[in-house]
Amino acid sequence: MDKYQKVAVHAYIKSDDGKFLVTKRSPINDFLPNFFDIPGGTVEFGEDPKEALKREIFEETGLEVKIERPIYIYSEVQKEERHQIWIIYECEFKGGEIKLNPEEHNEYKWVDSKEAQKLPKIIFLEELLKYFNELQSK
Repeated sequence: MDKYQKVAVHAYIKSDDGKFLVTKRSPINDFLPNFFDIPGGTVEFGEDPKEALKREIFEETGLEVKIERPIYIYSEVQKEERHQIWIIYECEFKGGEIKLNPEEHNEYKWVDSKEAQKLPKIIFLEELLKYFNELQSK
């Protein structure tokens, strides 16, 4: 079987009150339906990661945000032939109305880290929350 690598970018979109945006994957989604994640997706071949993130955020939420800096990278080899890399960028919410793409997500919430811990979530979001907890305990 051919081995391949996939790079995805996701947005930690923070609000003024310290919460961040999570979206619930649609029940018709092929990958982890009904799990929470943060907006983002795959970087296409030749695409700049920040441009990919802007595109994905807009496709999934209708929002335009200020992309600040990468804050976390998570890497995982899956089934010995797929290497997945997630780059999480800190983003600033600039306002506007969230308009979810129902084929991808059917719910959104603004949550703090404690609230996010209680949600069923995909692996890189779980790892990001662990990282935040480690930073706070130092």
